[in-house]
Amino acid sequence: MRQRISLPVACGLAAAGLATAITPAFAAEPVLTLTAPAALALPLHPASGSPKPVALDVRLDYPGTAEGLGTEVTFTVDLAKLAGVASVRESAAGGAAKCKPVASTLVCTEQGVRPGSRPGVGLEVTAAKDAKNKDSGEIRVTGAVSGATVRSAVTAVTVGGPDLVMGEMALKGDPKPGESQPLPLAFSNRGTQSANGVVLELEASRGMELAERYDNCEYRTTRTSTTAVCTVDGEFEAGASYELAGDSPLHLKATGHARAELLGYGIYPAAAPVKAEQAQTGADAKPAPGDQAAKDPAGKTPAAGGGGGTGGRKLAAKKRAAALTPALRGPDLNPADNRREFVFAVSNTADLLAEPLVVKGKAGTTVKTAVAVRNQGPAWVFEPRSTAPAAVVDVVVPPGVKVLTAPAACRSAGTAAAPRYLCTTGSSLLESEKAEFPFELRIDKAVPDARGAITVGRPGPGGEPQRHPFDPVLANNLASFTVNPTGPAPSPSATASPKPTASASASASASPSAGPSAGTTPTKSSSGGGPLASTGSTAGVVGLAGAALVAAGGALFLAFRRRAAGRA
Repeated sequence: MRQRISLPVACGLAAAGLATAITPAFAAEPVLTLTAPAALALPLHPASGSPKPVALDVRLDYPGTAEGLGTEVTFTVDLAKLAGVASVRESAAGGAAKCKPVASTLVCTEQGVRPGSRPGVGLEVTAAKDAKNKDSGEIRVTGAVSGATVRSAVTAVTVGGPDLVMGEMALKGDPKPGESQPLPLAFSNRGTQSANGVVLELEASRGMELAERYDNCEYRTTRTSTTAVCTVDGEFEAGASYELAGDSPLHLKATGHARAELLGYGIYPAAAPVKAEQAQTGADAKPAPGDQAAKDPAGKTPAAGGGGGTGGRKLAAKKRAAALTPALRGPDLNPADNRREFVFAVSNTADLLAEPLVVKGKAGTTVKTAVAVRNQGPAWVFEPRSTAPAAVVDVVVPPGVKVLTAPAACRSAGTAAAPRYLCTTGSSLLESEKAEFPFELRIDKAVPDARGAITVGRPGPGGEPQRHPFDPVLANNLASFTVNPTGPAPSPSATASPKPTASASASASASPSAGPSAGTTPTKSSSGGGPLASTGSTAGVVGLAGAALVAAGGALFLAFRRRAAGRA
């Protein structure tokens, strides 16, 4: 027998995970805020051996604009409501001891606090020896600092809880561009309590596309990735395993610009129960025995296939028998096994090109120009799990020319007599993207046909450019850098100003954090649209709590169903 669980629309992300109980503030005083996890789940005390502590980090937001406040902060940790449930002690990892027990509290003091810092205390919480599953209490932390009012923080503590374990998917690691494959997501709850709703998080790097869109999922696209956060309602029982329901599949497609790609996928308890939308059984629905079919508002079973978030489609899950080997998230007994990653190697190429540069001017003139390299695709350049530059550019300055200012992304690698610079892009270079490095030069000596060079490649051991193994054309990795050419000048060219000008800034306009490093300006060639605006790096799906995501419209839903007995 299979149970189909219908799931509700999740129409927004709330910044859960940080508990702050508001204390009235005096108008004359600034208000500072204590932050701590909203909830903790503690492993039960074992019959033998030592119990496993859970970390509790309490911090005070001490803004840089705060002036005239005291430099000593006192944290009072009230443990009165934890009696018989759990014990709390200061973490040894915090260095010098800050806390001492006073009656049913811990009083912790930090001195030398400065504006802009985040003073705090690290604690360890352990289930009491005689505590039972589902016993609960709370920890209230108050703060005091001279000249300010401090908002307290409360953390709910429960003994036992869900422990969601994401199963590892057997995916094709070398798909071809344009190829799609299903995502056979499955997870189990190995904890001591049910999870009242779960949060599925998927993060696909730029070259991989999440084919379906569901209304209980919210999507955010950055420069380098797309993230989906799906809130799935229902009770996910301890000891049970779950998989995607048949009428709410997920597929991953390798796009035409895919090459080295990463998929992160995780499952987490929901921070709070969400009221489930009760599906009605329609005449045209034929669910399996024991299943509750996903319906649209009209009571009809949605059609299969890809979706853009319209048509009443739900992603569902079925239940199977037990046989398994920050924000929206609730507490989990073992967060280490909630998330997995898969790296893809798509056979594709990316042609990097260095653009020729021409500078003209008389001796003594100042020139503002830019060294430029371009990725002609079709693939974008990015290495999963790496922060190394996507490309490095070697700039050999022609004789008779002095560099007045160079961008922050470039470092000098030559001498005053033979200037040379090594410039780095960010960790990614999109298909059809141009990276520019603005320089201000002075022509000290007008030398006809003075020649330098521009070379682009991957970073070598000494920072010098080497060939990218996926670059099919090597000839255009090298371009000329010419001052006062006597023959036809290649395009583009730079025009000298008749008089010396003020020094330019060492860096270009601000670039996305996940894009080229400071001093480069990402642009698109005319053959493609502009690059996506960066809203963050690919550090993972962790930290999406409170982010403003764009929800798909319509009424398609993602859901899980309990897996049948005997399935791994």
